[in-house]
Amino acid sequence: MSTLDKIPVHLLTNAAMFEEIHQAKSSFVTLYSALANELTPGDLSGVHPASQGYKISKGNELQRCPYQVLDIIRDFDPDFGFNIRLLNWWGRGMYIFLFFGRINRRIFSSPHLFADLRKQEYFLARTSSPWDYTTIIDLGETSPIRQDSEVEDHVRKFGHLQLVKKIDYTGDFPSLKQRLREQVLIILNLYNK
Repeated sequence: MSTLDKIPVHLLTNAAMFEEIHQAKSSFVTLYSALANELTPGDLSGVHPASQGYKISKGNELQRCPYQVLDIIRDFDPDFGFNIRLLNWWGRGMYIFLFFGRINRRIFSSPHLFADLRKQEYFLARTSSPWDYTTIIDLGETSPIRQDSEVEDHVRKFGHLQLVKKIDYTGDFPSLKQRLREQVLIILNLYNK
């Protein structure tokens, strides 16, 4: 008997479970909204002039699991872009992704940026698409930044630069918000040096 032959009645009739899932998803959107509202558009454009502010996205079908995203800066230009993405992917965890277009000035003019991000435990995401989360997270296609020269080699190979860091969940939303806020401010300060 295949899984298509059997109806999961125990799931379909469990309203309490769906209410709890809905509440948890809504809580992440609220968390992202509160965090984003602490960042002014002027602060973001001062860091990266092409900033388009922030945007919250959500869905239910990223590899069959729900997700919530907060994009900060929102410049995905393949040449000059920069973006900070917070991804909460159910069943996988919470991640911060940093996207740099292939000739973003910070890649080549800020030698301490990547040393500092290495200290913050960011890893190179080794995929040709910055949105290939299955390969980055499920298959673990990341590598540490050992030397600054690896950053330039990575850009030549993949046509962009993306870094990723896993964020451990805390027991409550206020402390998780504080941890995410600290990480975002560290990134913005390092990028703006």
